[in-house]
Amino acid sequence: MAKTTQFTELVLKSLFSLALVGAGVAAVVILGKGKSKPDQPPPDDTRVVNVESAALEESEIQFEVDGVVVPYREIKLAAEVAGRVTDKPTEFRVGHIVNKGNMIALIDRRDYDLELERLQEELQQANNNITETDVQITSTNNQIALAQENLTIQEKARERFEKLFKNKATTEASLDDAKQAEITARTTLQTHQDQLNLLRATKTRLESVCARIKSEIAAAKLEIERTSVKSPIDGIIVEDNFEQDSYLQKGTALCTIRDTSKLEIKCSLQPYQMKWLWESSTGSTDSPRLGAYELPETPVSVRYRLGKDVFVWAGRLTRYDGGQIDQQTRMIPCRVQVDNPMSVGRLVVNEQDGTESVEPVTNVPTLMVGMYVQVMVSVKLNTPLVRVPVSALFPGNRLWVVEEDKLQRRQVSVLVTEGKSAIIYADEQSVMPGESIVVSSLTSPFNGAKVKVVEAKE
Repeated sequence: MAKTTQFTELVLKSLFSLALVGAGVAAVVILGKGKSKPDQPPPDDTRVVNVESAALEESEIQFEVDGVVVPYREIKLAAEVAGRVTDKPTEFRVGHIVNKGNMIALIDRRDYDLELERLQEELQQANNNITETDVQITSTNNQIALAQENLTIQEKARERFEKLFKNKATTEASLDDAKQAEITARTTLQTHQDQLNLLRATKTRLESVCARIKSEIAAAKLEIERTSVKSPIDGIIVEDNFEQDSYLQKGTALCTIRDTSKLEIKCSLQPYQMKWLWESSTGSTDSPRLGAYELPETPVSVRYRLGKDVFVWAGRLTRYDGGQIDQQTRMIPCRVQVDNPMSVGRLVVNEQDGTESVEPVTNVPTLMVGMYVQVMVSVKLNTPLVRVPVSALFPGNRLWVVEEDKLQRRQVSVLVTEGKSAIIYADEQSVMPGESIVVSSLTSPFNGAKVKVVEAKE
């Protein structure tokens, strides 16, 4: 009886499994007979869109970067001679202005004056020695001339005695005396010549001594000049490290003067902004070829907002600041040079057309180190540009163009946005001037969609 029950359960399970498999096969067959329909829009789906024409834009664009004012250069002055400070101007303090040539410190010069006097006396003595040597050389030359005459006489006398001795008219002793006299005269002449050579060598040595003393005198005069420390530039005192009556060692730091004739601004450009600068320079035939780490010099406008006023200085984007990309910001550090920080104007905006102009102003503080400013850069590209409304741009820098009453999607490259407009590159792959740009909102747009054009209202 138990075996019959187990057999019945096994049969029921098998039938249930076969029923499930059959149901699956039937579902596959039924679904396979259905035909998929393409996802196509209804033939009468015509969209109403507003359009504007893409306007040709001048190939000059402006962009703004932030910057901070830094010194053009700072001069650190140090004492070049040792001594006590005998005089320091009372107005020489941190924050005061100094002009080139102004006296900063006066160091006691008495020791240096005495040294100069000693050297001048040595030079006088050396010149006197040279004069004495010249007198001795002249005397020796005269003695050589006399010795030469004496030698000539003794040679003739010896020749006469030799003839007489051959004719047996004199004795051999007389001939020997004549020869001895000739040798003595020759020895005297040689002695005077050796003395002349020695005197000439002595004069050369004395002339070298004079040259050395003259160099020492020049050095002593230079040290005396260095006892008066003067400002080498026009600038402002930013550090003062000494006081009057203090003793200074050679090399002691005195002060730091910041050059005020020029200032620089540290700023950073995005890589695409740097690309604009290069594009503006490479197309000019007059521009010299730039090196790998040279920046095309570009005029800029430096602006600083003070309350409701905006003050403007003229500057030049001159060079890279280090020739590398900042590891933190991934921007390119650059330097702007302001050649005349005292020449400042106030920005005036015309309320009617929005144009900007600069009017000169006076009695306004100049640029100061540490100021945060804005740098306005204008570049003229060598590629055509068009201006389109910002409302025409869709995510991913895409916009829609109407061609023959149909939508066409375009991928564009945006240079910069200015208010409600965007400036983009113009080419056949993106947008050309005069094409109709859709500025109204679109729901599920696609290429080839039929549209009805309505001009956008101003």
